[in-house]
Amino acid sequence: MQLRGLLAATLVLAALGHDASEKSKLDINQKVYIESEPVLGDGAGEGILNTCQGFAKQHVSNPDAPHVKVCGTGIKATFFLRGRCKGYYEHSQVVGKCDSKMSSDTCDEWSPANDARFGHYQSYMVQQC
Repeated sequence: MQLRGLLAATLVLAALGHDASEKSKLDINQKVYIESEPVLGDGAGEGILNTCQGFAKQHVSNPDAPHVKVCGTGIKATFFLRGRCKGYYEHSQVVGKCDSKMSSDTCDEWSPANDARFGHYQSYMVQQC
């Protein structure tokens, strides 16, 4: 009898773990581009999700870069002036539309053309909404 209870509990826990991993998968509409190159989704995978990323040196050294685009309504990217994704007063920018009522192929873009200070930002993190 105890063996049945243990087996049932194991199956329930396994099913719960499977559901949790399915929820963390992103659909094909969730994409992030930096200078028109995919860094999440669109063939780039999901490896950067929830991890701090630094901009490439050519983006940091060029005050007219980067141009970023976040597509989908299930992710957002936060960009930081400082490295290591550290906040510094008002110097961060969230890009992305976390609104499931919008079209799933919605994209949000930002660049130094919107705010010249963005050309000096150094790091970013992509997260699910």
